Amino acid sequence: MGEALVIEANGSVCDTILPDGAAARGSAVRGLVGGYVDQGRYHRDVVLHVRGDGAAEPNLVAWALASVWRGVELDYFLYGTVVVTAHGAAEVLPAAVAGQVRAAGEAVAAIAAEWRSRRPASDRAALAELLAGVRHEVLSAT
Repeated sequence: MGEALVIEANGSVCDTILPDGAAARGSAVRGLVGGYVDQGRYHRDVVLHVRGDGAAEPNLVAWALASVWRGVELDYFLYGTVVVTAHGAAEVLPAAVAGQVRAAGEAVAAIAAEWRSRRPASDRAALAELLAGVRHEVLSAT
């Protein structure tokens, strides 16, 4: 069994256990993301499994987290449910990385809650605020 984290498009982050075996694991990940799966390496220790057709809403937590890990703001979004797994033969996500994923989810939730009473000046300003908040929390969680 392998552990993974699931980042929903609504910003929630939850733990899941994936079955043993490549075929069963691939099927479980496809079920979680809702279709064809692409994989992205934004951090050396993990793989992000994302929906391949982009037919879902943007996942701002996954986008901001991947941007922070890469050290550059991605000029594209990640869409829908994203599954985070350990890279290679590792079955367990590194604790530091799992903490960063959770911290990113909490940061986006806190910023979104602030926006209920204070709207960002523009979409660009909103993305910059999200990215700054996630960067701060991820670096603090390390």
